[in-house]
Amino acid sequence: MTIKNILFKWLEYEVGRFIIVGSTTVLIDLICYFILIFSGLDTYLSKGISFSLGTVFAFFANRNFTFNNPKAGFNKFIVFVLLYLSTLLVNVLSNEIVLDLTGRIGASFVIAFLFATVISASLNFIGMKYIVFNSKDRSL
Repeated sequence: MTIKNILFKWLEYEVGRFIIVGSTTVLIDLICYFILIFSGLDTYLSKGISFSLGTVFAFFANRNFTFNNPKAGFNKFIVFVLLYLSTLLVNVLSNEIVLDLTGRIGASFVIAFLFATVISASLNFIGMKYIVFNSKDRSL
């Protein structure tokens, strides 16, 4: 099986599309996070801003590509924002906890970022699949 065939097979499943969108979202988050940290911003603020920028991308990409729900209206956007606000809190707090546990040196920033990302991404997928872009309820 070629890489092209594997990629197309992955795209048949929501979780595969979510991983692609999520990876792009994480890349946006990561780049912005490190730019803001190296610009001298506090880690709380840097993580909050970078996560929020990724959130804007994630809404449109997941709505249109992952869950094929391009007509999701304003109510869905509000529910999405509420989901992301709650996972933003989880993301920032878990990032800070890992930074405190690892001494805030060297690779601890990458470890904290990855840990926070895995936790919040898992919660986001569950929330989007079963609440925000639930295929059984396309009216919201």
